[in-house]
Amino acid sequence: MFSNFKKRLGVLTAIAVMCALVPALAASPASAAVSATLQTMADGANLSACPASASIPSAGFTDTTSTDVDCIKYYGITTGVTATTYDPASSVTRWEMALFLTRLADVSGITLGSGADQGFTDISGKSTAIQTAINQIKQLGVTTGKTATTYAPDDNVSREEMAMFIERLATATTAGPGGTSSATAASVATTYINYVTTATYSFTDIDAGDVTYEGHNSIVELWHMGITDLGHYATAYRPAAAMTRAEMATFMTNFLAHTNARPTGLVLQATSYSDWGTMVAATDQLHVSNRDASFDGIADTVVDVFGFQATTTLNEAAFASTGACKDALEADASGTEELCLMENSDYVTDQSGNVSILSSSLAAGVKVDAEAESVQYWAWTAAIGTYYSSAETSSTVTMTSKRDGDVMHWASSHPYANAADYTYDGTTTASCHEAKFGSDVTFTLQLKNATGTTNYNTAKSGVRLNVNDAQGTGGAAGTSMTNTVITTDADGAGSYVASMADPSTSATNIKFQVLTFSDGSNATYGVTTVGAFTTGTANSSDTSVCLKWEDVARDETTVVASVASAYTTATATGSGATNTVTGTAYDQYGVGIASSSLGLTTSTLGTGSASAATFTTTRTTNSSGVATFAVARDAATTAKSTFRVNDNEDNNASKVVYWTVAPAATVLDTGVAGSASNVFAPGGLIAACADGTVGGDIVAVDAANDVFIVDINHYDNSSACTNTYVKYTYDSNDAFFIAGAAQTYTAFDYALSIKTASGLVLSTPDPLYDGSNNGKLSVAASAGYASEFRLVD
Repeated sequence: MFSNFKKRLGVLTAIAVMCALVPALAASPASAAVSATLQTMADGANLSACPASASIPSAGFTDTTSTDVDCIKYYGITTGVTATTYDPASSVTRWEMALFLTRLADVSGITLGSGADQGFTDISGKSTAIQTAINQIKQLGVTTGKTATTYAPDDNVSREEMAMFIERLATATTAGPGGTSSATAASVATTYINYVTTATYSFTDIDAGDVTYEGHNSIVELWHMGITDLGHYATAYRPAAAMTRAEMATFMTNFLAHTNARPTGLVLQATSYSDWGTMVAATDQLHVSNRDASFDGIADTVVDVFGFQATTTLNEAAFASTGACKDALEADASGTEELCLMENSDYVTDQSGNVSILSSSLAAGVKVDAEAESVQYWAWTAAIGTYYSSAETSSTVTMTSKRDGDVMHWASSHPYANAADYTYDGTTTASCHEAKFGSDVTFTLQLKNATGTTNYNTAKSGVRLNVNDAQGTGGAAGTSMTNTVITTDADGAGSYVASMADPSTSATNIKFQVLTFSDGSNATYGVTTVGAFTTGTANSSDTSVCLKWEDVARDETTVVASVASAYTTATATGSGATNTVTGTAYDQYGVGIASSSLGLTTSTLGTGSASAATFTTTRTTNSSGVATFAVARDAATTAKSTFRVNDNEDNNASKVVYWTVAPAATVLDTGVAGSASNVFAPGGLIAACADGTVGGDIVAVDAANDVFIVDINHYDNSSACTNTYVKYTYDSNDAFFIAGAAQTYTAFDYALSIKTASGLVLSTPDPLYDGSNNGKLSVAASAGYASEFRLVD
């Protein structure tokens, strides 16, 4: 089958002949025990024998679409049951496994034995090829037979036997790049595939019955290396079940990833294509392999690698229309290589036909050294002196970083509860928030990429956080304490419910509860930031919160206002522009108060309207403490309305609505310094109006709908202050500029989305303002400069 393959040369250690029968275990080995917590694989291969960049062809079988089957077909490990079928659900017999294993060994770089008779008396009825394969795996030490003289060729291979076969083969196979090696500082010559540093596992079915000592250890060892068909947190291995052909394909494909097996030709792959945070750790690498038609490594191949960051500015591209390199960058950080030119100083494959490139050693501009970056890489080879063009054959991959969950923010289900200083443990004065006996307070925990308000939620699952819950009565110290580990879900979120039963009917009875959030992963993740309990916004640095549980009568303490939309298009009188204002009345426990009377007043500022209350009305809150008000404005001119909601005790809150008009042109450009002598589009001298703003300030942002509202305020030719609220809508087909520099849609959208909820202030340090006359997007006259923004439709 593999007579056309070159036999690999290598030094193999002597493999002792294993005993014919291995005693079964009635229980697990003394050193082994099922972990109390679900385990993850420790050291899987981080490169592939069949990477997507190699475009491995389909096996052509009509009964499976498995890429693992495609992989072993590509390497000649299987030919299928017929030319068009693989029969994935069928069990694998021991004679079939012998053929599969010898082919796997050959591709993995092992020189097989002669296949001389090894003394099995029950294989004479099989073909010469099958007998040779069985004798070869016996010579290699991969099998010992059912007995010293029988192999049982027609028996099915169990999943336990599969693990032992592969584990024994691993001890004779040299590890390739990205594979797990048993090499140590004391014995660098030992580079065979092996993993012996951990025995933790979650399998509940491998410690009793007929599972052998060797089988148990092989199952655990291979699972940790990812040489399995199971995933993280697996609890059932099914050791006695027959191995199916589909499962076998997955085992063998995952085994090949630990070897030096790579596809024919020049292939580029990465150890990680997407990760959380930056991708310049020691484990982040690019790998180039060059193989001949027999999958043997080709040494001393000169390889040129270059890259292009996909998050660069508008109109840049890696290649010109001619196909030549244009804005790409050379990957080598030495600076001696010319872009896209094949030179003797470029990378060179080693004796195994490989090049490994640390991501940290790449040139500036093609490292993924910041969150939310994406870089595409190309690798190619040609004669020295050749320039890259679209006519050259290349291999390409892309590495993309995601914003990591660096901090955990928390928020409460009743963020409007009163807070005051209380001595809750007899010695410490802290801000405790009132909660009512018999109710629940739910704390929402959310991974985010940063502290403060300029952050993104991070959808990172499996992060563990500990909640320490300490409770006490009155001013005494805590009398009980529990710890609960919360694991984030697919959205990077979790929750914790705090509750307290009423210990007595006394209205003066008080109990305290202190929740402390901390790292629960026993790894590197720690909670450094949590959400502010009193405002509901996740921007406090507190890692604990105190609840004061009591039975004091409810009282109106807080009003919250919201609007259906921060902007509404102005229309002519009679047409009507409408919006909805919502008010919510809360008690001291942060619970909505039903049947409360809420009033609404409004003042309108801006063009065509003086500051005046236009109407007053009241509504009664529903069972959740909510009342809604329908509002309208019949005017074609723009204005800014401030809606104020108040309760009977004059607790109040307000929200602004902008009545907007469409832009006079598709280009808005206010990129000039703010002084009385400068004129900016759409006209007028820049100077402060009554509200203290100048220039074209962005006053509201709806990044989710690609909308922002610009307050174009200036003195007109009659020296009257004019405010014009203009609604700008953008999409990915527009051209964007910030501070005079072209930007991508993604960069521009991000610039808008990091604004605060008020839409007025950017983060500190401001990533959009550079302190020069090219003041950047939406800086409201900072240091005397107007904001600069251009949108070209």
